[in-house]
Amino acid sequence: MRRNLNQLLLVYKNAKNAQSRAAACYRIGLFHDNNSREAETIPWYRKALGYGLSRRVETRARSWLASSLYKTGNFPGALRECRKAMKMTREPKLLKFLQGLQTRIIRGVQK
Repeated sequence: MRRNLNQLLLVYKNAKNAQSRAAACYRIGLFHDNNSREAETIPWYRKALGYGLSRRVETRARSWLASSLYKTGNFPGALRECRKAMKMTREPKLLKFLQGLQTRIIRGVQK
């Protein structure tokens, strides 16, 4: 089932525990991310991380948060989250994405 923002917000509102709230926040973050709304994505990923996620999902949340921070010009925050995610992952594709992101962030800092 394809979700819209109102459905996702309703799931978040009705979440009964931290694990459910974390998952809902992560999905809302992804929704905004997939619709190129990085500034709206950032607080939702941060909330998800605050509630606590499984290591695998946390790694992805930090990766996408780093990307959104980079796209909104927050290079220090992006680099911090990127490096945390790089330490957490063993997935070759995700690591390659993060290495490329780290390079772009560093270039952005140097400008």
